[in-house]
Amino acid sequence: MKQLKRQDKIDKYRSHLVDGADLKEEELAMLAKYRKAHGLLCLGFSRNQVIATLEKEFELSQPQLYAIVRESILLYGSIEEIDKKGQRVISIENYKVLANLARKNGDINGAIRATELADKLQGLFEPEKSVVDPKAFLIPVPMDFSTDPAVLREQETHDIDFEEVTGGGDGDAE
Repeated sequence: MKQLKRQDKIDKYRSHLVDGADLKEEELAMLAKYRKAHGLLCLGFSRNQVIATLEKEFELSQPQLYAIVRESILLYGSIEEIDKKGQRVISIENYKVLANLARKNGDINGAIRATELADKLQGLFEPEKSVVDPKAFLIPVPMDFSTDPAVLREQETHDIDFEEVTGGGDGDAE
């Protein structure tokens, strides 16, 4: 139940940031703390450094400081994940530049190696994830067989609706 309460708290801050919903004075002060924590995380500070900095500035207890950092991550997103994805893109681009330089200088093996490293970071060597499970086709389907001649005759004489197609007089059919 406590998590739902915290989520409601974060939702009102999200609503303020996205829709411009009004906040009380103490909520605006808390939003400033969230922004400060997020800004420090963006600058590359570790969580412990952020907590130490916030402790000096706001004089709050350790649990409150940890909650501020945790809730700022919930509010603004995880910097580590974004930073990791960004670093991957930068590395891929750097490997491509190195491959082009190696190719230009005649170092074919270096160009191949740099291209392979870029492709590996992009996930080009990983197998495609199949949406269709081939094992699903191996499941036996129950079939009913009958040796009763009446059942077979009924199936033979079952009327099927169809449309008769006749020559339309185009002159193509002889």
